[in-house]
Amino acid sequence: MTQKQVERQSLIVSTIGNFFIGLAGLIIYIVTDLNALLLDGVFSLIAFISTLAAVFISGNSHRKTETFPNGMYFLEPLYGILKSIATLMLLIITLLETSAAAYAFFIHGEGHVIETNLVLPYTISMVILCFGLGFYNRQKNRQINHLSTIIAAESKGNFIDGLISAGVGISILLLKIIPIESALGFLHYTADFFITLILVLFSYKEPLTILTDSFKEFTQSPTRNRQIVPVIHDVFQTHFNKYYHDLDIFIYKQGTHISVRVHILDPANLDLISESVNLKSLILEDLQNSFEFVTVEFAF
Repeated sequence: MTQKQVERQSLIVSTIGNFFIGLAGLIIYIVTDLNALLLDGVFSLIAFISTLAAVFISGNSHRKTETFPNGMYFLEPLYGILKSIATLMLLIITLLETSAAAYAFFIHGEGHVIETNLVLPYTISMVILCFGLGFYNRQKNRQINHLSTIIAAESKGNFIDGLISAGVGISILLLKIIPIESALGFLHYTADFFITLILVLFSYKEPLTILTDSFKEFTQSPTRNRQIVPVIHDVFQTHFNKYYHDLDIFIYKQGTHISVRVHILDPANLDLISESVNLKSLILEDLQNSFEFVTVEFAF
């Protein structure tokens, strides 16, 4: 199975899973009016919509056109950028909304008791589904040497979704054992805010990391990916042997595409230049054993 086929298979499973998870979250939110569940449900629906886009991107990013003769691989990190921004905005908006509700209770004494009856079985189911999807996508990305920016974004998104569901479930469980007449009774009115605040604090790092990594890929910053860089250097060291240290190797990753640009440090070294010309096809053939979409360029 090719790298693109693995990626597409992963995205189709994610699309189906995210649709049912998001739909369930919105239904329970409508019944309970718990904003943390709105965060949970909308997060999954964003994931569902984005995976539909991801399926298209995955199937078309490698295609070459007159406008993009080297392919449209930039769409893959662009997807990661847009999805991470949408996730961060969702976290901020939900936190602001629950903060307003908590302010109304503490300052004006306005609020209503949180409905908890349906939440616990829902969150248990969602944790199982979300973490299951997360591990599935992680395994699929490992199968293709962690090359897919799209699957990496999906996997981290699944784990965030599962974390949100787990946080809501634990908090609701605590509410069931805290009497409303006790000193902590205010949580029956404001737990939504505290749950959301904790979830945001634990969740914001993942989309921020995806945003940073995707931006670096989009701008074609040299990659430091530990699953990619050592493999490529080993291939060059094997072929060039004593000349290896006379090469300056730059490795770029944009989605599933790997671009290797090699600069010869001593342009007057005619033997090395001749060796580079002769070895280029062999090096490319070896690299294609690990990377489906890879190009090699020498600069003399």
